[in-house]
Amino acid sequence: MKIKSIKIENYRGIRTAQNIQLSNFTSIVGRNDSGKSIILNAVATFLNIKDYPVTFHDFNDFGNPIIIECSFGKENILEILEAKIKTKIKKENGLDEFLIDILPNNLLTIRKTINAPKKAFDTEQILISDYDSPDFYFLYGKSDDELNQILEKYEIEIPVEGKGRNSKIEKIKYIKEYCQGNEIPTINRFIDDEYKVTSLLPDVELFVSDYGLEADTKFKSNSVSEIQLYLDEESKEEKKLDLVKKEIESEMQKEASSVKSYMKTYVSSLKSVEIKPTISWKDAIKSVDVSFQFDGDDKLIPMSHKGTGYRRLFMVARFRYLAEKKKGSNIIYLIEEPETFLHPSAQEDLINAFRDLSEENQIIISTHSPIFVGATDINSVVLCKKEEQSTYVTTTEENKIDFINEIIKELGVKPSFNLRDDFEKILFVEGKDDLEFYKKVTSELLEKNLEEKALILPVGGSSVDSFVNISYFKNNGRDLFLILDSDRGLSVKDPKKPLIQIKSAENFNDHFGKSYLLKKSNIESYFHPRALERNYRHIANGSMHFFEDDEYLNDFFRDNGINKKHNTAIFNEMSKEEWSEVIEDDLIDFLNGIIN
Repeated sequence: MKIKSIKIENYRGIRTAQNIQLSNFTSIVGRNDSGKSIILNAVATFLNIKDYPVTFHDFNDFGNPIIIECSFGKENILEILEAKIKTKIKKENGLDEFLIDILPNNLLTIRKTINAPKKAFDTEQILISDYDSPDFYFLYGKSDDELNQILEKYEIEIPVEGKGRNSKIEKIKYIKEYCQGNEIPTINRFIDDEYKVTSLLPDVELFVSDYGLEADTKFKSNSVSEIQLYLDEESKEEKKLDLVKKEIESEMQKEASSVKSYMKTYVSSLKSVEIKPTISWKDAIKSVDVSFQFDGDDKLIPMSHKGTGYRRLFMVARFRYLAEKKKGSNIIYLIEEPETFLHPSAQEDLINAFRDLSEENQIIISTHSPIFVGATDINSVVLCKKEEQSTYVTTTEENKIDFINEIIKELGVKPSFNLRDDFEKILFVEGKDDLEFYKKVTSELLEKNLEEKALILPVGGSSVDSFVNISYFKNNGRDLFLILDSDRGLSVKDPKKPLIQIKSAENFNDHFGKSYLLKKSNIESYFHPRALERNYRHIANGSMHFFEDDEYLNDFFRDNGINKKHNTAIFNEMSKEEWSEVIEDDLIDFLNGIIN
């Protein structure tokens, strides 16, 4: 599950309730001490108050409670809740109706309240659609006698299988049918979570600006995820404990080797990384220590003895590893100022890792770095300001231009490119791989060099950078062109995605130049099946198919071992005839209009 919005009241710099929209990868931006980290800490406390307890200083006004409310969404959220609740409510007793009631707008909304510093909330409640009438108020919270009184007062009849045989939920079902038939109005209310729905919420990891393993409370569980089930079973027999211990250590070191390969990108002198568990069978794995050995070191040195720069690079390496392995599903990662102590190339790697990881998990960062803000989708930026209290603003279609200009003013985001060239035409594409794709299409099917006629710039789709760069070039007398993914295949996960792309293309046509929206979802949708089979030895000849324009490919690629990072090699494998079989004529015409 992912947080779609969070409402915070009386917490740190927030006095009156603030409602903040969140996405899969959200950047909270603002100046120092504006309150960016408030959201990160509120989310961490909401999901894991034991590790992130509420202190005296967290109360804005100690005379009032802290209230945090989160709305969660997931594609199969109905099925997840059904599996949790069906042990208490049977289908025949109104389970389906109850599930619909606790998912207003198909979102699960939970409110937690705390009145004093401690490691537990005073109340945990779920939002439910309820009737706005005193007699029908909180049907699920009424006693059996109270329900019987309603049945008698309104002469509601239900099937009787003997005195007292009708369940409470069944009585509610028939009372609701009466309310619907008589058009009793409904409103949303909170009720106590007696069904323990909060146990379904995602795990959370908070990375503070001075990252160290001691702050990484979930590291141990992620590092040994492959052997946790085995541990649960095999540790029941005393004679197997030594074997289990060795297997844990082995799995830990495998992870260390993987993380090392990424970290060595930044520190070439790194010789080894050791991840050593401290095992206590009572606690399963009690703690984890990480050590490094560099050229010139005669032994491994604990990470806690290294500088903050190395700790931060370890974080980058770990996120790149997690993104590659697609591990840690149903986890929300909260990262405070990820740019801290990182040089630009490491920042770019971390951004890419965040993007990959956010496909299955949720990433929320606080930052005042133009690099991170510039790489974020405009709709996923939260602008934080502080006047009398911390306030948070997101964009709307109506205020998008003003919103971006405000970010530029606050953080000083500047164009990523200069104008030291002689091109009269500029083609904006979404990324570096897209650049290579359109060059290849032009070369194979038009027998022309696209870069001889136009400057091709990857601008990151609907990111803040995209807006800044395109606006910058608008005033320089160039002919501007834009090609965007249609994202049609993503509609099964997020119906808004294709609509956003359509609006972006229309906006470009209205204000900047000419745009083209791919017929297929993205450039990977143009892989020719025979080229895929030639590129991957494990894929049998004739087993691949031509991808539909609106086909969702993420799961298909994962299941078949197809990596988007290999797309340049796959496109290079395609013949002219294969290109002509997958590329639409409209795209050829658009590219032809650029080069002629």
